[in-house]
Amino acid sequence: MQKPEKIYHGSSEKINGALKPALNHTTLEHVHDAPAVFGTDRIDVSALFMFPMNALASIGFEQDIAYICIWGVPEEFSQKDKGGYIYVLPTETFEKVGKDYEWQSFVEVTPTEIKEFGSVIDGMLECGVQVYFINDENTMDSIVAQKDNRAPILPSLTSENQKRNINIKHFAINKAP
Repeated sequence: MQKPEKIYHGSSEKINGALKPALNHTTLEHVHDAPAVFGTDRIDVSALFMFPMNALASIGFEQDIAYICIWGVPEEFSQKDKGGYIYVLPTETFEKVGKDYEWQSFVEVTPTEIKEFGSVIDGMLECGVQVYFINDENTMDSIVAQKDNRAPILPSLTSENQKRNINIKHFAINKAP
């Protein structure tokens, strides 16, 4: 696989200087065994990681669409929205490791550019993430339970992208034969 021209790294925190390799084992999904700087050639996927970890949400990537399901309503979240950052990184030290869209560098990497967003929601929308606010317990329970197959649930919801007419992407509805 050919290296992309740019690698992106999203964060809810401002990082001064180089991004340093880290190892995170806080959830079962963190299966890596060596410290790394994680990145992706997809700005939409990196934008998902601008979302603060202390807010209740679930991110996903299906049908070539990056999305986030946030518990609550936009008005409530806007009071907590502290913005986010996307770091544009040179690709020289990155290796193709992990998921299809994932790249890793095992040495520190200095950004060539930092994109700052005053609102994490606005930033995700601008980067093409499909953003869903969910204020219904049954729907959110379904989102959590179906973490690898949410595409059938999402078309019945209205995204912030649709409400604001920004970077709208539609999930294909697969019907059983």
